[in-house]
Amino acid sequence: MERSGKAPRFGRALGLAVLGAALMGTIPVDTSAQYFGRNKVQFDNFDFNILSSEHFDWHYYPVEEEAVFDAVRMGERWYERLARTFQHEFEAPKPIILYADHPDFQQTNTLSGFIGEGVGGVTESLKNRVIMPMTGSYWDTDHVLGHELVHAFQYNIAQSRRGGGLQGMSMLPLWLVEGMAEYMSVGRDDPLTAMWIRDAIDRDELPTIEQMTKESRFFPYRFGQALWAYIGGTYGDDAVVQIYRRALRVGFEGAIQGVLAMPTDTLSARWRETVEAEYGPFIEGRDRPAESGKPILCPCTGSGSVNISPSLSPDGQYVAFLSEKDLFSVDLYMAETETGRIIRKLSSANSDPHIDALRYIDSSGTWSPDGELFAYVVVANGDNELVIVRSANGQVEDRLSFEGIGAVTNPAWSPDGRHIAFSGSVGGISDLYLYEMETGDITQLTNDKFADLQPTWSPDGSQIAFTSDRGPETNFEMLVYSKFQLSTIDVATGAIQVLPVFGNVKHINPQYSGDGQTLYFISDQDGVSDIYGLSLQTGDVRRHTRVTTGISGHTYLSPAMSVAPDGTVAFTIFDQLEFHIYTNDLDTPAPTVVVQENAEMQAGRRLVPAYPDRFSRIATYLSDAETGLVAPDVNRPEDSEEYSSGLSLDYVGQPSIGIGASSGGYGNYVGGATSAYFSDMLGDRVLGVAVQAQGTFKDIGGQVFYANQANRWNWLLSAGRIPYQYGQFTFGDDAPNQIGGEYQGILRRRIFLTSAGGGLQYPFSTTERVEFDLGLTRYSYDFELEKFYFNGLGQTIGFEREEIPSPSALNLVQASVALVGDNSFFGFVGPIRGGRYRLELEQTQGSVDYSTIIADFRRYYSPAKHLTVGFRGLHYGRYGLSVDEQFEDEFGILNPLFLGFETFIRGYAWESFEGSECSNATITNDCPVFNRLFGNRIGVASVEARVPFIGVEQYGIINFPFLPTELVLFADGGLAWDSPNCFTVGTDISCITEDPELVWSRNSTGRVPVFSTGVSARMNILGFMILEAYYAYPWQRPDKGWHWGFNLAPGW
Repeated sequence: MERSGKAPRFGRALGLAVLGAALMGTIPVDTSAQYFGRNKVQFDNFDFNILSSEHFDWHYYPVEEEAVFDAVRMGERWYERLARTFQHEFEAPKPIILYADHPDFQQTNTLSGFIGEGVGGVTESLKNRVIMPMTGSYWDTDHVLGHELVHAFQYNIAQSRRGGGLQGMSMLPLWLVEGMAEYMSVGRDDPLTAMWIRDAIDRDELPTIEQMTKESRFFPYRFGQALWAYIGGTYGDDAVVQIYRRALRVGFEGAIQGVLAMPTDTLSARWRETVEAEYGPFIEGRDRPAESGKPILCPCTGSGSVNISPSLSPDGQYVAFLSEKDLFSVDLYMAETETGRIIRKLSSANSDPHIDALRYIDSSGTWSPDGELFAYVVVANGDNELVIVRSANGQVEDRLSFEGIGAVTNPAWSPDGRHIAFSGSVGGISDLYLYEMETGDITQLTNDKFADLQPTWSPDGSQIAFTSDRGPETNFEMLVYSKFQLSTIDVATGAIQVLPVFGNVKHINPQYSGDGQTLYFISDQDGVSDIYGLSLQTGDVRRHTRVTTGISGHTYLSPAMSVAPDGTVAFTIFDQLEFHIYTNDLDTPAPTVVVQENAEMQAGRRLVPAYPDRFSRIATYLSDAETGLVAPDVNRPEDSEEYSSGLSLDYVGQPSIGIGASSGGYGNYVGGATSAYFSDMLGDRVLGVAVQAQGTFKDIGGQVFYANQANRWNWLLSAGRIPYQYGQFTFGDDAPNQIGGEYQGILRRRIFLTSAGGGLQYPFSTTERVEFDLGLTRYSYDFELEKFYFNGLGQTIGFEREEIPSPSALNLVQASVALVGDNSFFGFVGPIRGGRYRLELEQTQGSVDYSTIIADFRRYYSPAKHLTVGFRGLHYGRYGLSVDEQFEDEFGILNPLFLGFETFIRGYAWESFEGSECSNATITNDCPVFNRLFGNRIGVASVEARVPFIGVEQYGIINFPFLPTELVLFADGGLAWDSPNCFTVGTDISCITEDPELVWSRNSTGRVPVFSTGVSARMNILGFMILEAYYAYPWQRPDKGWHWGFNLAPGW
């Protein structure tokens, strides 16, 4: 097919983009501008200090000071424990970065992307950092710190001389790595993990090691911890360490075989036998979930698989709860208590641009006394806030923020409606607070190191019951903590009373009865979390449930029960690896419980083997608070230093080198590339450098960027010189009819893209931002001809390099401003929910002057679990660019845009056209069906129906996570305009511009809209790339018809 004069020029411009990506790919550019994407917002400015202890450098800011110095003592104690267990010492102090609470932690720049509510801490390998928030509970902070420091040892051992390297560690399954960290930081006394194992064994679904490795439904923390507890209790804790060390070099299967002298399937069978033998008799006589009440919120009633934090309305008719019913987010719903019918969605971060997420792991909401309003906790503006909505329609009535209180959980509305009590965390320490609705005043009710959580009002409003670690075991000097006990506080006097019930076991989620005579709560006194009632008059304790699994939310302290004044109770039961909400009546008779001695030693709360017959190094150090514990005055505030933001090397990109030799006498070739990435310890400042060489000095290129993300305003500076080279073989004769003048040559065309620029971004929220960019770009050219002269025998006898004329340089200055929004959620191959938009205006001055306008809107709806309907509207236009200016650009940098790219309209790809389709050519248009796809301005509209055909159990018709595939029905349409058709008249070139015709026509030679419909399959290839194979019918190509095409890009 003979294409118009502009087609080859556009092809060269496309080549620039492809080759440019090769060099850019050597630099991590998370900090550079992106077309879409959510924002990591620095809502707060953290003035970090550094305190150096013997084995760690602690990064903290002033509000944390009191809790941090206790955390330092926890960390050094953990180091002593783990160094002895692993028989390994750090070669240098490791950095630990502590945040005061989870909302602060979510702002960290040490980690890219959004940090979910369920992430309690992270240990990363680049700088061997531990990054975590303090939780408001010393017990919980101590546990999370211990868990992350196990990871620090795992990384350090892997990177040691005799380790297997980080590559060896990256090959280990999550159950091995995370389960080991959980076992070594908690031990075998863990009723939460025991609940998961009882659920599995009761359903005959205790996984094998192979299943734990391959199937994500088996939570690696819980099942991995249980397996390691079995190995440690049966073969000794030294075997745990030996298996890990050997697994780094030979893999976990070989390690288990080498250390335990058995294959993994044998170990799985023995583990199962022991679990059945110990938990089987324990489960007998207990009620299975279906026998414990009436299921109202579960998949069987049309709800999701995770339904947590129930809150009953004052009249008991409705229940508000949190659920992942919509799969990719946790939202707040309201349902009928009697039937479980979901009435409405009260709140979702997807639909409310003012909030980033709902706090769901450890918090529930509260109803106003008249049932008209509902208050719940959200993540917004870098803190936790309270949002109050109308229960009748979900309309937001108020948003409450609390200056200086970063983390808020479990609000409780007072019976008179004048106050809301809540637990608030400041500097890593939680206390109780009162918010007065009329004045907005805040009163702090408690002020100490104890963790005070889950407040609830007595019916007369005089008392608040809560759960706290105020038991006799708590000793902050020794850093030991009581299990959570019931406590009350007199609102008027502030007097606190601890209500001992079962001893040193869990007592959480207090709820008063309607008459105020009974305090209901959840306890694991026999190893299973059940509902109990404490008579405040007689002290009698009655048991209201006796389940096989447990009344529980996600964590040990998650609220899982709500009691209405009429005696109705709603509670979450763990069942079938899911969380279901049941209801029951607490007014029915319940047996009195005899308080057992040594409740903390009950077999039901322990992982098997419950009572090992061998020494346990882990159990020993967990029961020994003194070994490794430094004195309180060893580290003092005056020893701290201000944080210095110096850069250090994170990693060097994999260097590449290529060497070539020609057998035809064309010489040799040497080329290569490398990159380096630097950042400061907090990730606020980033420097990236890349260098590329391709054989000659001319072909040396590189890029450098520096990004500063320390504040709300993010800025970026970059500079680079990227050479692109195209070669073409040719031949000639410098001396006709003479020997030695014939040559074969290589015509080398080089384009040098030299640029410098800066960018500034201001995020309004995690989903919206404004961008400002200013850049200078120079396209320069260098053409040369390399001649290789031959004799009659074909031997090379000479070489000459000749400079030939090249196009004039193109110098551009570009300034732009863009408004960007993105609250979409991605599936495996593209967005499936939410929306995205970009409005951009760019002005270009210099060799040419023109403006660019981009308006791109995309919206995704999910009417059913396995269906997404997406809509897109796009305009990309250059305004003010003349025909003469485009032709002055001799190498095609300013070629018209091409509508036929598969990311715009499928079925019109460049390479799919054939010469026979140009049969309707005219004297002014050599191929109308092809040329009308070019324009300085394009408009695109698309609609897709997307079905996750292959995926995971939660999202996919076929459960096969190794090749996620989405099936798509699509319809694309678009129009290109404002582009001339140029043709030759004698020795001159003439151009005419056709006006677009907004008509439907399949055979017109004019500039009409083009459409296509078809089907496609998008596949995620090992997480490396997304391949789309489509079968399209291009309606404005009547001679083409249905045909296949391929596209390497995510779904729009």
